[in-house]
Parts: sequence; structure tokens; C-alpha cells
Amino acid sequence: MMHKRFSPNELEEFCCYLKQEYGLSFSPEKYHQLENRISPIMQEFSCRRLSDIIIQSKRDIRLRQDLVNSLTTNETWFFRHPAHFRILSHHILPQIKKRAAQSHDNRIKIWSAGCSIGAETFSILITLLENLEKPQDWNISLIGSDLASDAISRARTGVYSKQELKEIDKSIFKRYFTSCGSDCYRIKDDLQKMVSFETLNLLDTWPPRKFDIIFCRNVMIYFSEEHKQKVTDKFLAALEDNGFYLTSANESIHWKTESGLKKLFLENEYVYQKANIKESFRLYQFATPSDLLRALNILNQTGVTYGLEKITAAHNLAPKRAIFISQRDSNRADELFLLSAIKVSSNHPYKKN
Repeated sequence: MMHKRFSPNELEEFCCYLKQEYGLSFSPEKYHQLENRISPIMQEFSCRRLSDIIIQSKRDIRLRQDLVNSLTTNETWFFRHPAHFRILSHHILPQIKKRAAQSHDNRIKIWSAGCSIGAETFSILITLLENLEKPQDWNISLIGSDLASDAISRARTGVYSKQELKEIDKSIFKRYFTSCGSDCYRIKDDLQKMVSFETLNLLDTWPPRKFDIIFCRNVMIYFSEEHKQKVTDKFLAALEDNGFYLTSANESIHWKTESGLKKLFLENEYVYQKANIKESFRLYQFATPSDLLRALNILNQTGVTYGLEKITAAHNLAPKRAIFISQRDSNRADELFLLSAIKVSSNHPYKKN
């Protein structure tokens, strides 16, 4: 067993490496499972010690990919957790349709994070096609990503077994799949073209994109609490206002704060929606140009974020600029101006264009 073959220090160092580089967390109870998964890799790459894997993986991308592929589980099937797809069709899409009718914006941007072999991503696409009256009139952007490169390679083929399609209704199956051999079925070519897949480590920097819906299910079960916190906050930042986040029932949310996040109970499941919060500001006008200059200096020194706005001066000697500050920082600004004897001629709510 691994904990007998390797010293506690070796195991700790190796598990720290997996946690730091990939967010994968293994408790001592899983050491035997860890050994079984990496033993073939150690043999193939002539690694005698765990430290050899760490050293070689830093310069050998194939070893790194094989290591990740061996440590992540990619067992999945179409329409896994069917309640989420009922939520998508019965609750989320009606809101998106209503928004599109009002704004004339026909875009739908969805991210299937930790998509494994693509079954979830194509399940999302089929749900869209089945519930949009004229799918061709919509600009659908659907991205599937996963840490494991072999899972993404499989997703790009669009080929699945009968077991992986076990939850699909026969009529749906006929519309979207074709047989490609014994126990081998391929999603139709026109559907494959509507989806893109990419290899992505959720702990790395993400492309600067925004989404209306993010699915991330059965992914962070491998993560430490610290990495769950980091990744869920990044998901919140990647959501559009009013966007939805769907995760598994056994995975708790780790936002730094739930401010601006609504927890909804739909179809006997909890899902999350980012609130449409427009930041409030206050506009500060000053008695003299000197007061304005001193205010700018004190804000710069204390790190309070501000902006400048052109205004109509009350008289020839009055400043032609005012400062706007976020409502959340206004109390701090009031204290600073009072302590510095800076004369504020007016202070009122301000709507930034």
C-alpha cells in the first residue's frame, strides 16, 4: 500500500503538489486509491519516487496530462441530475426569452465547467433546441471545459455508448444521434458544430468571458476548501447580472459573501442567481478649487476609489469638477473630509452613465 511504500513526508509533498497545481485534494484514506491510479504512470515514465513525478511533470507535458487524466473520474452520462435540465427548460429559459424580447439581444452564453466527456454539454444543447421555438434565430455560445485532456478529446468526437445515453428518450435519441457501430452512437454533425471544447484548469487564469448560465457539477468534490472559495468567487465574477449558477446538491457554495446572490429552490433543487445590482454613487461638490485638490490628495493617499465629473460651477471661483464615490465608500470619505476640514458644498446621490 502506498502509505507503506512512501514516507509521510513524500506523501505530504506529493499531495501538496496536486493541491497547488490542480486543486486536487486527497485525504490519507484515499492514499491506496491514489497509488493504484499513479502506479502505471510511475512505471511508464520510470519514476521511482513521488518526487520524480513532480520534477518530470514540470518539463514533460505528456506526463502532466497523463497524471491529471488518471486522477480525475470521468464517469458520466447524458441528462445526469435531470432536475437541472427541467430547471433550465421550465425556469431559466423563459426568463432569457423574456429578456431577449425586451432587449432584442438573442445571445445565450453557457459554460459547462468540468464537462468531462461532453455529455453534460450536449445535454444542455439538446435542452435548448427542444425549448426554443426557433433555435436558428438565437446566437448560442456553448463552451465545455475540463482539466483532463483525454476527456476533452473524447468530447470532441461526440461518440457515446448506449450506457452513457441511458437517460435519453427514444424520440430525442432519433433526432440527435446516429449509429456509428456496435454500441457506438454519434451526436449529429450540425450539433457538434454548435459546441466548443477546451482544456482548462479552473485554478489558472480564465479567458475574460461572461456567461448567462454556468454549470459546474461534481467538480469541486476534489478541491480543498481554500480552492473551492477561490473558484466559486471567480464563477460569480464570470456571471452576467441575473445569470444562473448550477451545482450538485452535495457541493456547497463557497462565495466570500452572498451579497448580490439569490438562492432559489426550484424543482426540489437549489440553484443560484446573480442579482442585477447597479452600483450606487454619491457626488461631492466642493466650496473651492483648493478643497477639491485636497480631497483628491487625501483619497489618493488612503486608496479610496473615485471618479471625476464635469459640472456647471455655481460661480466663477467654484470648481468645475466634482468627485463621485461609491455609496459603500461614502462614509469613509465623509470622515476623511471632516477630519481634514475639507469644505463640501453638496453631497447627493449620483447616477453614473
